Amino acid sequence: MKHASSLLLTSALLLAPGIASAHTHKKVMGTVKSIDSARIELVLNGGQVLSIPLAKSTMFMRGKDMVGAGQVQPGTRVVVVLAEDDKTAENVKLGPVPKKK
Repeated sequence: MKHASSLLLTSALLLAPGIASAHTHKKVMGTVKSIDSARIELVLNGGQVLSIPLAKSTMFMRGKDMVGAGQVQPGTRVVVVLAEDDKTAENVKLGPVPKKK
């Protein structure tokens, strides 16, 4: 029984660093100023402009649906989820389609 307890404790200690170092993706919210194949520029709430590189693997989403990058236009509200490097866009989540007046 003592051996089993030691084995359980050792296993828990070995797994703890992996759990503690799990990466949480940072998110940036703003309004699109411009976008091209290499980067997206956002105007943040405070008025500052942030340029975020896009990767070939960057996904563009509206709700749960994937959309094309062409649907991202200047003036669109987005949330950019950064990749593990905290620099490159992993996902760009678009706000709802504006209602026509």
